[in-house]
Amino acid sequence: MSGDKSIEEARTDAASVQAEHPENNFDFWRVLAASMVLFSHQFALLGKPEPQILPKVTPGTLGVCVFFAISGFLVMQSWQRDPHALRFLWKRVLRIWPGLIAACCIAALVLGPIVSSLSPAEYFQSGATWRYFKTLLLDIKYELPGVFEDNPYPRAVNGSLWTIPVEVRWYLVVLAAGLFGLFRHRAIALTCLVALAAYHFGIYGAETNPRPNFFREYGLFFLAGVCLQLYRQVWSQRLLACAGFTLLGASAAFFLGHPFVALWITVPFAVIAFGLASTPFIRRFGRIGDLSYGIYIYAFPVQQMIIWATQGRYPFVGTLAISALVTTVVAYVSWHGIERPALSLKPSRKADTAVGRPLSGPTRHWFRTKT
Repeated sequence: MSGDKSIEEARTDAASVQAEHPENNFDFWRVLAASMVLFSHQFALLGKPEPQILPKVTPGTLGVCVFFAISGFLVMQSWQRDPHALRFLWKRVLRIWPGLIAACCIAALVLGPIVSSLSPAEYFQSGATWRYFKTLLLDIKYELPGVFEDNPYPRAVNGSLWTIPVEVRWYLVVLAAGLFGLFRHRAIALTCLVALAAYHFGIYGAETNPRPNFFREYGLFFLAGVCLQLYRQVWSQRLLACAGFTLLGASAAFFLGHPFVALWITVPFAVIAFGLASTPFIRRFGRIGDLSYGIYIYAFPVQQMIIWATQGRYPFVGTLAISALVTTVVAYVSWHGIERPALSLKPSRKADTAVGRPLSGPTRHWFRTKT
């Protein structure tokens, strides 16, 4: 009996692992997006202009768009799976704050005293050192006293963290909408998305307005992910037709002089559709862990540290390679030592065999044969 029980428990655990980490392509997208941000920042941190994919769109910008689209899709899944406010918030806390706490502590308590032009006593007596921890309250602070003063991009410790408060605010929007029952009528979410896009691009003139509104801008990608989850059964059964309409709409926007609109039309659908597929090799990107968040939150200080240490002795490619390697190692340690143990504290959720699974049937076959 005990042997049968162990076998059954093992099967249950295996099923749980599969539900938590289905074999889809999302890990690939997340690592690629984080790497694009790292790549783009390497130019800026060395005092070079960042390359542009489209006007005002750098690889880093595109990477953040990818992150927000995936986040909206998966957070909407999370709410549908378990529409409980406290559990929803606790899951978000466990995903964001353990890594953020570690990144802030390492920057302020380890990296800062080593790099600062101040003595250790002066550094720890400075109020700016302790104000840096307001970042944990989502009041992002970018500087530590005397740190990176002579770098080509001076004084900035972690310029990537500004997106975290933006994302958390959109988590709260999903929570509020869920509590008010708005997702019971998915057309409301789609109407809100279209209305927000019309205002942001049409009335506010986001593509030419000198005052960017990043909450709305990246929120449009987040909400697109939300709607793609709400309408998943609709578009996944008509994937090729929807892909064609998406391409047609994006092409029209681009040739009418609206490249960011074209990006918004294209990226969420392409990322989510390919993310749900299960492509050989690509689907195994997460087998060593989900390193994307770690790459994102640690890359900037690692890059600044390496630039400070090498003092421009290495060419761009060499500095980039060292930065990418060190960041990946740090992200690996963070995932296995901090983030994954924290996520194991997530509360139990309702089973939903459809959520997070790869596309099946002809759609899945199409991705396998065409990629």
